[in-house]
Amino acid sequence: MTNDPLHTFVIPAYKESPFIEQCIQSLLAQSVKSEIIITTSTPTDYTKNIAEKYNLPYYINDKKGIANDWNFALSKVSTPLATIAHQDDIYESAYAESVIKATNKNVLITFTGYCDWVNDQRRPKSLNYFVKRVLLFPFLFKNEVKSNYFKKLVLKFGDPICCPAVTYNLEALNDFGFSQDFTVALDWYAWFQLANRKGSFVYISRNLMNHRIHEESETTAKLSDGIRKQEELQMFQMMWGKRMAAFISWVYTLGHADNKI
Repeated sequence: MTNDPLHTFVIPAYKESPFIEQCIQSLLAQSVKSEIIITTSTPTDYTKNIAEKYNLPYYINDKKGIANDWNFALSKVSTPLATIAHQDDIYESAYAESVIKATNKNVLITFTGYCDWVNDQRRPKSLNYFVKRVLLFPFLFKNEVKSNYFKKLVLKFGDPICCPAVTYNLEALNDFGFSQDFTVALDWYAWFQLANRKGSFVYISRNLMNHRIHEESETTAKLSDGIRKQEELQMFQMMWGKRMAAFISWVYTLGHADNKI
């Protein structure tokens, strides 16, 4: 019998986040112990000092780009399960325990519900929130979906899976890696690629993490420069063809207002 952790939170830190310490504190407060690691391709004394303060492993990646950041982060994990914890977000204390219990050897990814976090409080449920819940209807009657058809169906009208709420079963994923062809929709593209593999997706409907939205966030920045809209159109074209994709993309982008301050 071993007490070694089964799960790791790995934080791919970017520059100097004023919220990273709050994120770390939420990870330390988990009901089940997980490993916690910090990785970065933009090293600063601030982040290094935070790692030293909490006695956390700290690794520097010499390759730039968000896909490289996330792939490097997962490469430093030694446990079977891993969550890429975004530095601005806050995790409920039951997150790790819940995903560990829900993930069996046939599962590729396990993900939970989440809430938007604005101005240090949960934001009331929005239209975007309800639309994403509707997209997850294949999980309505059971929390584990094995069919490739239904895994892809979840993703065909948008991406209802919040990346920092996802736990990866590294033992089942083998050669998995995020594509450098995307900078915003790389998680959506990853889920779509995984949906074609043998293995299941598990959804825990409880809101077990809080996704912070603020003016300095990468999501807000990518919305401002139009990259997100462009990449989402690419995803819809991949699944629907150009004509249908243009309409679906237009409807989908109406929900982006929820990610703006």
